[in-house]
Amino acid sequence: MKTQDKILNAAAELILEEGISNVTLEKIANRAEISKGGLLYHYRTKEALFQELNVAAIREFDEAIVRYLNEQPNGRGAYARAYALATIEDIQKGGTHRSSALISIFSDHPEIMEIWKEGYSRWQQQFDQDGLGWEEAAVIRYVSDGLWFNEMAGTTSTSSFAADLLHKLLACIDKEKGD
Repeated sequence: MKTQDKILNAAAELILEEGISNVTLEKIANRAEISKGGLLYHYRTKEALFQELNVAAIREFDEAIVRYLNEQPNGRGAYARAYALATIEDIQKGGTHRSSALISIFSDHPEIMEIWKEGYSRWQQQFDQDGLGWEEAAVIRYVSDGLWFNEMAGTTSTSSFAADLLHKLLACIDKEKGD
């Protein structure tokens, strides 16, 4: 595992365990099993590390979307399918432990929400160009987001039924394509 990933994972774990206000660079370095100087080489401030935690979450999700777009047939609903499949992957792989820490970061660093607003705006533009009606696109988008946020917040584990639900919604799109 790359050092930066070790640092980001350590930061996320500590935020979830101790709360954001109790997380220090020293604790992150210890958890990541690197020196504080090694951590500072990658992230000069705690704020820079928190920002990268958010940027990395969006980047990894974008990469999964691109991978699914390349694996799936193009056409109507291709982006919605890739978005839903990337959501399922993130929920099933347990990637939300890093993402769960983001809720805490938002509360202390509202400026980081701008990173997410940019990502969501970009994703919405892709949905708008996907060839689906707005209702179909909204259902896929908001069910995906709802499942992901629910998993991230830890209110209920959705991993057992998220894939089934999203696959059923995608099947409805496929059925309409065939008509």
